[in-house]
Amino acid sequence: MYRIDHYLGKQVVSQILPFRKENRMFLEPIWNKHHIERIEIVLKETLDAKGRTQFYDQYGVIRDVLQNHLTEVLVLLTMGVPADGASSQEGLRNKLAVFDALQQLGKSSAVIGQYEAYGGEVQEELNKTKDHVSITPTFAGVMVHMGNAQFDGVPIFLISGKMLDERVGYARVLFKNEVFCVQSPDAVHCRPRQIVFYFGHGDLKYPAILVSKNLFRPAAVAEGWKEVTEHEDVGLFGLALSDYHVHAPAAQRDAYELLIAQILQGRKDCFISTETLLASWGFWSPLLASLAHEFPRLYPGGAASGSMLDLQAHGRELAFVSEAVVIPQDGGVRVGVGGGGGPPSFQVMQGKFRARTWCRPGRRSSSTGWRRTCRRRRRRCGRAGSSTWRCRAAPARWRSSSGWRCTTTPSLAPHPRVDGGRALRAPDGARLQLPLAARPPAAAGAAALLQRPPHARAAQPAAVRGGGRRPAGLRAGHRPAGQRLQLPLRAAGRGLQRHTASLFRDTPLAAHGDRLVALTESPVKPHQRMSLTLSAINRAQRVGVLVTGKGKHELITQLSRVKDEPRKYPITGVRPVTGKLVWYIDYDALLG
Repeated sequence: MYRIDHYLGKQVVSQILPFRKENRMFLEPIWNKHHIERIEIVLKETLDAKGRTQFYDQYGVIRDVLQNHLTEVLVLLTMGVPADGASSQEGLRNKLAVFDALQQLGKSSAVIGQYEAYGGEVQEELNKTKDHVSITPTFAGVMVHMGNAQFDGVPIFLISGKMLDERVGYARVLFKNEVFCVQSPDAVHCRPRQIVFYFGHGDLKYPAILVSKNLFRPAAVAEGWKEVTEHEDVGLFGLALSDYHVHAPAAQRDAYELLIAQILQGRKDCFISTETLLASWGFWSPLLASLAHEFPRLYPGGAASGSMLDLQAHGRELAFVSEAVVIPQDGGVRVGVGGGGGPPSFQVMQGKFRARTWCRPGRRSSSTGWRRTCRRRRRRCGRAGSSTWRCRAAPARWRSSSGWRCTTTPSLAPHPRVDGGRALRAPDGARLQLPLAARPPAAAGAAALLQRPPHARAAQPAAVRGGGRRPAGLRAGHRPAGQRLQLPLRAAGRGLQRHTASLFRDTPLAAHGDRLVALTESPVKPHQRMSLTLSAINRAQRVGVLVTGKGKHELITQLSRVKDEPRKYPITGVRPVTGKLVWYIDYDALLG
């Protein structure tokens, strides 16, 4: 049985081992960690997944391309060159030795992305509902390391994706260049030293093996190949084509044509053995499992993606160069506080996945984000006045796995309890002792909270029922020495009544002065609300404004046009004194 991977039938790929063997006199001294800076194996596509969505949505780019095509190229570049061909037992042993040397991949070894139109294609072709979200990656970059003496410490990048800027495939071996040119940086010995196995397409248009002239002149590869001496005005990887020794096949052949000829000759050089197939899946499966629930970074596709998919290695970890995707504000809806287009201090950034609501129980996107933000640290994350009791209960669902040492979730909206007075319990049955601020207080409790000193509320989260103690209230400027309002993060929403926290339209904000909390009047029941004031919100170290849902689109549009109208739009009065303000807006709210 012959297991076909058509990539092994590509003319350049099939000549990697013969090239290494014919040029071993030059390559053996430099084909190691002392001379190789990195290896890149890349397959870029301009097409989308239309017509293949049913298959593609089950497998994704890693299973579709990296596990097979690019891994086979990696093996050919790093295996020991057998004396009598890759189809021999020695060749099989050398291939398996590569898999034995590959170091295990973790989640931090890879980044994933998805072109923006993919979700709509899945909904259309697979008859999914509009709220269906696919997290299948259409782009992946993986950094591989080997633990053997020859390649230890050399990063090997495997990159592939759909809807990219060009169609091209290549394997590039970049060598270290320790020459420093003081006055002639364009001298030949100062240019990049590299060998490129160019599979086809791209700027070059044809398959070829290219060796930079500051390395060596390669021997002829095989019968049917020729050295290209007439060079087009094309640049590849920092060098003009004339700076390479270029060898290309005299006539291009289809990959399957070559593979069928190999089968008729009884050769197995370009086919997959059972042992290497199992070894390959054994190497990739742990990474696939670790990425199964990760949300890919969205990218528009083509040239519009710009630098969104650029990668950077940090030691043994791989990440996107820019963790935040900044959207150029040349037109369209611009969101900001302080007038049309927003102040110049704002940048509009794109999130990497869609979130319906951060406090919806069981929503992985929300709880995971908060767990990562506050993992293994003491946090008091204050919500400015949302009415959803479930938001206060959500931390209980992942309390045992979050790693938080202390969790305080203040909610300063005095709505009636909806749990019937029962104690809030974690999934393991343990009773949770929530601080006073996390309990929706009754009228007497609300008054007590209003009058308790701010430092006492933060530092003494003891349960105070109905008629608790009511020490004399202190203003923000009258806190005892050494005490401060300990709310590193303040999360605020944009309400349908244009309210922020429980500061509604036409609320007399000036009357609040420097008080931290105040009673306000709501246009809907319950009318009397308790809210943090702008004075308190603006003292936070970080303020996050969360806006979700199509119902908020009109508000977002209005906010992009107004300027400093806190009486009408209280959110425009949110301006942290020394902290940072960040808006989180989902697609429905932004685009409608």
